[in-house]
Amino acid sequence: MAGRTSRTRNGLPARLGAVGLTSALGATLLAGCGTGASGTEISVYVGADSAATVQRVAEKCSTSEYKVVGYGLPKSADDARLQLARRITGGDASLDVMALDVTWTAEFAQAGWAVKVPDDVAQRTEKRVLAGPLKTAKFTDELYGVPAWTNTQLLWYRKDILSQLTGKPITAPPKFTWSQLLDFTGQSLGKRGPAQIGVTAAQYEGLTVWFNSLLESAGGKVVDETGKRVVLGEGKNREAAVQALRTMKDVATAPGHDPSFTQTMETEIRLGMERGDALFEVNWPFVLSAMQQNSAAGTVPFLPEMTRFADVVKKPTNDQLKQMNAVIQKKFDFTTYPRIAPGVPARPTIGGANYAVSPTSTKKDLAWKAIECLTNDESEKAYGLDAGTPPVLPSLYDDPEYLAVYPMAKLIRDQLQENTSSVRPVTPVYQAMSTLLQAKLSPVGSWDPDSLVDELVTAATKAIDQKGLVP
Repeated sequence: MAGRTSRTRNGLPARLGAVGLTSALGATLLAGCGTGASGTEISVYVGADSAATVQRVAEKCSTSEYKVVGYGLPKSADDARLQLARRITGGDASLDVMALDVTWTAEFAQAGWAVKVPDDVAQRTEKRVLAGPLKTAKFTDELYGVPAWTNTQLLWYRKDILSQLTGKPITAPPKFTWSQLLDFTGQSLGKRGPAQIGVTAAQYEGLTVWFNSLLESAGGKVVDETGKRVVLGEGKNREAAVQALRTMKDVATAPGHDPSFTQTMETEIRLGMERGDALFEVNWPFVLSAMQQNSAAGTVPFLPEMTRFADVVKKPTNDQLKQMNAVIQKKFDFTTYPRIAPGVPARPTIGGANYAVSPTSTKKDLAWKAIECLTNDESEKAYGLDAGTPPVLPSLYDDPEYLAVYPMAKLIRDQLQENTSSVRPVTPVYQAMSTLLQAKLSPVGSWDPDSLVDELVTAATKAIDQKGLVP
């Protein structure tokens, strides 16, 4: 049933078969396909959104030597992280494999809560995995996990409106700078057209992601390679920070901006586009699945022709998916993340999760065997098609079945390379740092970019020094 799509709790596309199982989280969620000859079990703790898919993957990874048994973590990322930390510090020998959010790598590595990847597994991983996701599994250049799935934001735009503004058809994905987005929204506003640029500007993790993407795109960083020293205020990093903040302020204060701009998250900016208020939106790949569902239901005013798919949208074939996407992409399309400077590729901040092994596990060798199966071609394809999380293996982005569901697949792959992606500040205190940075960045546009840099440096330094963790 390759073409069936819906959305998981966080809005990512997911095949319908995966959705019903997510409500069963709590105690043991994932069962292996039979007990191994030795009765050995390998536990896999995963987040709620991907748990149903991992169940099916785990079944196929069970062998005569062991069975893979999974457990659902709490829905809240903070609660999930806390549960893992408590189990490890409590010496829980039943904890084997953990799916760590990409922001946890440095913390778990520094604390000794994740063991280094064995050399042979590391070598195979580095040969197979895209460079961007691979960076999320490293701390001080050592690999502490095997990338399980990934994600990157794209620029979504009203193709029909942009064609009217330029006076010519758009035949290939254009490469925009942020300045160009502002120019086009200004033109559209002058003609009483949609003028909003949707971004994640509320005071939460999405705001840190936006700032970090712009900072990295301008050539800057928050911390050094050790993750223990703030370099944001130094030399080219400071220049990049000022440039990033000026861009954020320009977008936040542009004529025609969303009146609730400083409260917008992924869902709000998606809905702004669907209502016809936005010309551009920076968002994750799930918005295409949402556009399919909602336009077919008749709630997207600029796509009335999509209502003819109302009877098939919940269970489309691959051919029907292609037909729907062809209709949608005449008016609503996607391209790469906006650039800071012309000709210099942007470096959007990527998401995802990595499989790591707990130091308390008494079956580490078997755990690494299980992880290599949990990240093989078949497993990665399942994550992409069932859970809506882009795979970490480059070859799958040419797979016809995957391309039917994700016509933006090759653009996603392009943004997961070494020089076209970035990771959030790699530091053991990332959770505190992000919270403190958000507090200074919000409300976006109410500050002076030059002076705010110093405040951000102070906030990041407080996190490193473990001071002032409650803004």
